Amino acid sequence: MHAYCFFSVHISLFDAVARHLASDGYLSSLGGFSWGRSDAPTLRDSDVPYDPSSIIVFSEEVLARAAREPADLEWLTRREGQLGLSFRRAIAAERHLVHGRSYDDVLRLLQAGLRTIEENFDRKPPAFVFTEDISCLMSMLHWAVASERGIPFWCIGSARLPNRLSIYRSGFQAWERTRRRETQLAELSPSQQKWAEKFVDDFRNRPRRPTGMETRAKRPTSNLEDLKNLVRSARRYWADRDDPTSVPGIQAAGQRIRRIARVEAADAMSLFEGPVAGERYVLYPIHFQPEASTLVQAPMYLDQLALIEDIAKSLPIGVRLYVKEHLSNRGRRPLSFYRAIREICGTRLLGPDEDTWALIQGAEAVTVITGTMGWEALLYDKPAVVFGDVFYDHLPGVFRARDVPKDHWHRLFSDAIGSEPPPHDALHRFLVALDDSSFEGFMKNPNTFPAVLEKGNVRSIASALEAVIDEHRSTPAPLLAPHHLEGLGPFAR
Repeated sequence: MHAYCFFSVHISLFDAVARHLASDGYLSSLGGFSWGRSDAPTLRDSDVPYDPSSIIVFSEEVLARAAREPADLEWLTRREGQLGLSFRRAIAAERHLVHGRSYDDVLRLLQAGLRTIEENFDRKPPAFVFTEDISCLMSMLHWAVASERGIPFWCIGSARLPNRLSIYRSGFQAWERTRRRETQLAELSPSQQKWAEKFVDDFRNRPRRPTGMETRAKRPTSNLEDLKNLVRSARRYWADRDDPTSVPGIQAAGQRIRRIARVEAADAMSLFEGPVAGERYVLYPIHFQPEASTLVQAPMYLDQLALIEDIAKSLPIGVRLYVKEHLSNRGRRPLSFYRAIREICGTRLLGPDEDTWALIQGAEAVTVITGTMGWEALLYDKPAVVFGDVFYDHLPGVFRARDVPKDHWHRLFSDAIGSEPPPHDALHRFLVALDDSSFEGFMKNPNTFPAVLEKGNVRSIASALEAVIDEHRSTPAPLLAPHHLEGLGPFAR
């Protein structure tokens, strides 16, 4: 059985997972998409049965094709309609390929990628595709082509429960298996009810950061490990300078120095404030960028400074907007960004080390683009106002700003602030469904979180993938349409 993997930046992890899939009889050959030639040693030295004719190397095949083939707007328009996918939205999800390229260059790249993927899948159709969450233009194109051809496209990501994986094929973090399980749970058994209540109680008493956040929360420093990372980055860049995911060593070093300097300057200038006892506020966490959570899930809300200003304009009088910096953002933004936030009337800028859990508990509401803090707000019985596609946006207590004209956001926030906590039935049912439909393990970038490569975790990911493949063969869960794709492309069937 032939399979295909969009490796992204996880080639060492997915190579290890594929080894289990091959030995367990779930694939006899494997194709895939690689960003550059620096991945060649992994593919060459692996005992996974890779099919070289089914491997796409972006920096060689796609870039060369884009250089020689002019964009055919008629063909692109036709394919956009057939796939039911907004190509402009897909382009907006790209963090590497658009910068420095003209509109025509981007169209050439879009066309070259799409045609190369289609030809690859038509030449040797894979039985299934596996990858991480959809995170960029090329992975979105792979998902669209696979879905059009009825090829299961398995995304592997965090289930937002401790050490749990969600595997799904609807794309855009739409967890169709969880939703199907949710509909099956008309009434929870006593043991299920007890487990859900205990989960909520445990979270409130001992809240935990998402898996991997402890690593990302550290202040930027310069040490031996950083030096090793810089050397690794430089080697990857010089192995293939056309690989869009590689960064010159000197640029990476400059970014680290700049981060350290910004953190020190922000502290020296006292840019961040603290919460004020007795103040009423809505809490907004600054989202880490660039990241798929906003690029893919909410491309209409990428300008956070503009969004913060719009939210501040929409709050009832007497309610402040508390804007909290993300732990992972230390030093990543220019100081002018923070000064601009402080100048917005009615806002209070909080630093990354403020107690998130205390802030949620004291808030009138929490508002996020797609952040996990909205989910945490629901666990604390706080209303969540969300702007993008999120896995919990169907639950009571969620107010979807995307469904409301901006001129009516004031009413939306007033309704959220004045709302009573909903009964816990739906939340408990969703928690049980999420636990039932998820798997042991965690999914992270192995370059940043090497623990993901531990043998037990690799085995867990492979076993989870095998389980959903078996399940899909017998009783496939219906695709779950994100709101912007309802009735389009694969969701029209």
